[in-house]
Amino acid sequence: MEGGTSMILDFHLHTTNSTENYGLDEIRRVMRENGVDKAVIFPMKQGSSDELMRRNMDNAKDVDKNLFPFFRLDPKSVKMNEFLEISGKFYGFKLHPRAENFDPFSSALEPFFEEIARQHKPVIIHSRKENNQNTDPDRIIGLADMYPDINFVFGHFANDSEVFFGKLNERKNAYVETSIVSSPKIIEIRVKQVGCGKILFGSDFPYSDQEIELLKIRKAGLSDYEKDRILYANAKNLLGLQG
Repeated sequence: MEGGTSMILDFHLHTTNSTENYGLDEIRRVMRENGVDKAVIFPMKQGSSDELMRRNMDNAKDVDKNLFPFFRLDPKSVKMNEFLEISGKFYGFKLHPRAENFDPFSSALEPFFEEIARQHKPVIIHSRKENNQNTDPDRIIGLADMYPDINFVFGHFANDSEVFFGKLNERKNAYVETSIVSSPKIIEIRVKQVGCGKILFGSDFPYSDQEIELLKIRKAGLSDYEKDRILYANAKNLLGLQG
């Protein structure tokens, strides 16, 4: 494969409960066209989560070995007993504090985070500079300090924030994914700063184009080893995959 990588895992891919509009068949088609082998998937929005989980994501690992469903967690709409009942079926968790309008440091999330830590599963969290403290990467990287037993992946390249990247290496359980905000040159700069082990490939499909997001990494001035870590190995380790 181009760039010397043998496998690709997209860590940020949205799906819906529609069979035609970004349902699982459409996701598989896009992945096949772009040579993406595996993907982390989660609902586009909380409102579709219940039906989506029933129809597409319940026991998904028994349906498709290459798709890894994450539970989209809104602490305002999910009760703890419901979470305990269903969370074990998922490979990790997605938080979108802007779309669902909650503070990730809220005490309401503490029991959820404690259970996530007990399950040893990763969390991907939307992080952008949006005049919103709930998504500000410079602030929410503090979650990694509060919950050292959870691996946090900060989405959208943490807005390429200088403050965030200055803190990243200080936290062994903090990572960043590449969608939207990165570019080949920006990725090169950040790999030199924090190393390739902290960065994961994500496309944010369908909000961005998977092929374009892949090209950012393929055109970056990185070694084959560094590209392999970003495109697959780091995500494989966080998900606890074999092979």
